[in-house]
Amino acid sequence: MTELPISGAVIAVIDRVGHRSTVAVTDPVAARWDELELELGTGPLTDATVESAPQLVSDAREAALNPVIGAHLVALGVRALFAFPLTLGMATVGVVGLYRTRAGPLTSDNVSVAISLARSASAPAVREALQRARSEGNVELEGSGPGLRREVHQATGMLSAQLDVSTTEAFARLRGYAISSGRSITAVSLDIVTGTIDGADID
Repeated sequence: MTELPISGAVIAVIDRVGHRSTVAVTDPVAARWDELELELGTGPLTDATVESAPQLVSDAREAALNPVIGAHLVALGVRALFAFPLTLGMATVGVVGLYRTRAGPLTSDNVSVAISLARSASAPAVREALQRARSEGNVELEGSGPGLRREVHQATGMLSAQLDVSTTEAFARLRGYAISSGRSITAVSLDIVTGTIDGADID
């Protein structure tokens, strides 16, 4: 992405039920943006995958973003965000998110370059996600592809077993608990995996 005037980037793939698995981030800000959307279920990355269309936010302070994610992003120093779907044929298989610390739109040439780069990154991103899933020995979520971050995946499976609910319901409860407690979903997941938080606390 060095061809583009950006400050950082994140690349993620999605499975067929919409769970996103991050395969690359350039820096902590990009990682936190990705995680915020995972926690809140909304934002340009999410919209790009759902709508299979670029999402161009030239000023995070003025855009019609979810107020919670918007405030967090501005606090991180993010001013502009651009998300482009990763596609293979007709299928959307992921998303690439680009952010910048100054406001302003991408030029039409920039957008064309970003779309081209996203298209070329699609297959390698999916291969990377699958390779990680195999190397980590992840048991896939029901109906899923590569799955989520390892800690979130493990915590979701544990909650599903402890609470006798589907993995979809377990993930929803995990995300809700993270939002209500003001902590990242990864931090909460680690506490569940290590036993610091009991499944009954999430029920």
